[in-house]
Amino acid sequence: MPKGSKGFQRGHETSVETRRKIGDANRRPFPFICDYCGEQAITTLAVYKKKNRHFCSMLCYAAFQKELLPKEEHNAFGHGNTPEERKKRYWCRSTLNHAVRDGLITKRDCEICGRKGQAHHDDYNKPLDVRWLCFYHHRKEVHKQKPIYENKDLL
Repeated sequence: MPKGSKGFQRGHETSVETRRKIGDANRRPFPFICDYCGEQAITTLAVYKKKNRHFCSMLCYAAFQKELLPKEEHNAFGHGNTPEERKKRYWCRSTLNHAVRDGLITKRDCEICGRKGQAHHDDYNKPLDVRWLCFYHHRKEVHKQKPIYENKDLL
């Protein structure tokens, strides 16, 4: 390897000592403060950097979700739809997927920009009546829709 060159060089192998030092640095304990209870806990720096919120245990994480997170951010919330509505949407998507599999409907490109399309249902009572939109335009269309519940007390 030429003297003074930096970065990865083809054919260069790190020494056993260098690999040990790097491994030790990656496994070094990293103390942090729990976002819920305020207690100090320990993890590695690599694990700490992966997350936005940091908890000392799963119990603290569950309590944080239950007390402080808005219901819309809970994993099992279902995006504000009733169980009946979720079941209807599941049936509608399943029916469409079977129709595509059986060749009754062919997938198309986005009707707006021409990229690879996804099926978008304007009415979940009509499973085969879909618009084909790319990921970007599909997200824009979905976010235009109003939530089913206006009264949050029903949730």
